[in-house]
Amino acid sequence: MPESLPPKSSLPPKPPTSSSGAGYIVAAIVLIAAIVALIFFKLKGSSGEPPVPVATVPVPSTPALVEPPPPPPPPVVEEHVPEAGVTPVATGTYNPCANKCGGSTTNALSTAISVRAGAARPCYERALRLNSALSGKLMVNVRVDPQGNVCGASVSQDGIHSPEVTNCVLGMFRSAKFPAPSGGCLEVNVPLSFVPREGK
Repeated sequence: MPESLPPKSSLPPKPPTSSSGAGYIVAAIVLIAAIVALIFFKLKGSSGEPPVPVATVPVPSTPALVEPPPPPPPPVVEEHVPEAGVTPVATGTYNPCANKCGGSTTNALSTAISVRAGAARPCYERALRLNSALSGKLMVNVRVDPQGNVCGASVSQDGIHSPEVTNCVLGMFRSAKFPAPSGGCLEVNVPLSFVPREGK
């Protein structure tokens, strides 16, 4: 016997059909959830996964700048103190005063040496401030080359016994430039007398 259909009134009512927009909303929510899940897994998974190899372009290597080694220290030269009246001669250089000097003085040279001797008084005056009883004589041996340059100065007699005065006077003569002597180098002894001025 064929089944009979219930009367139309006994069937459950059909749900009301909504607009097609509800389907789109559901699809959008599902899509957003999928994107969020994908981002979450990407961020979480990147710490545990090995890094993706990145292609690198080889960079031409340039030679490293190497600092040159420091220069070696200068050799230690022992200072040789010459005897009185002996002029030191540097190795490999010409010294016109190395041999015995046979030149003679000129009026201009004598005057210049006297002026230089008078200019040594401040050396004594400075030392006199420290020692008011200081007095005495110095004999300075000066060698002048044929061009008038001083190639040696030394103390041949020291009656003042003051290193300050002696060094100052020798420095003044060694740095001097005199008129040229006649007939080659000249060796001359310059007497200096240091006594306090009256009233001091």
